[in-house]
Amino acid sequence: MLALTVIGLLIIGLVAYGVFFYGPTATTSTSSTSGSIQTVGSSSSAHFKVNYDNLTIGYKSGLWSLSIQDVSGKPVMLLTAILHTPSESKICTGLFGGFVFSNCPSTPPQSGSWPVNATFTGYAAGAGPGSAVAGKTYSVTIVAVFADNTSVNDTLSVTVQGG
Repeated sequence: MLALTVIGLLIIGLVAYGVFFYGPTATTSTSSTSGSIQTVGSSSSAHFKVNYDNLTIGYKSGLWSLSIQDVSGKPVMLLTAILHTPSESKICTGLFGGFVFSNCPSTPPQSGSWPVNATFTGYAAGAGPGSAVAGKTYSVTIVAVFADNTSVNDTLSVTVQGG
């Protein structure tokens, strides 16, 4: 009986894993581009090149992954990306670069600045990405504070495809 229970739990886990990681994927576009374009390395905003911006939904969860590269010519001090799904999700920079905080603290820590053309990669899982609906388009706002104390807001969009 115990063996059957363990086998049953393994099968349920494998099905959930497959739905979560191999569910619908997304494409991204900038606000200045009409339609959707492929995510890998082909989208850019005014201050950041988007390497990828993927939103995958799955059973009771979801995964949003983002990689952007600074192309502003200025060192970045603080960076936050906000996914505007029904349950908003944020990722922001931490002490050692990259997007390290999911659903950011109210005052993300700063540790100086990152070099010009730095790449920032991270992800958020759960409620925000999980509230996305296949076929819908959601905006992504990138808020950057540069070493010269100027700040910018860039907007991208991500469309969940499939169903």
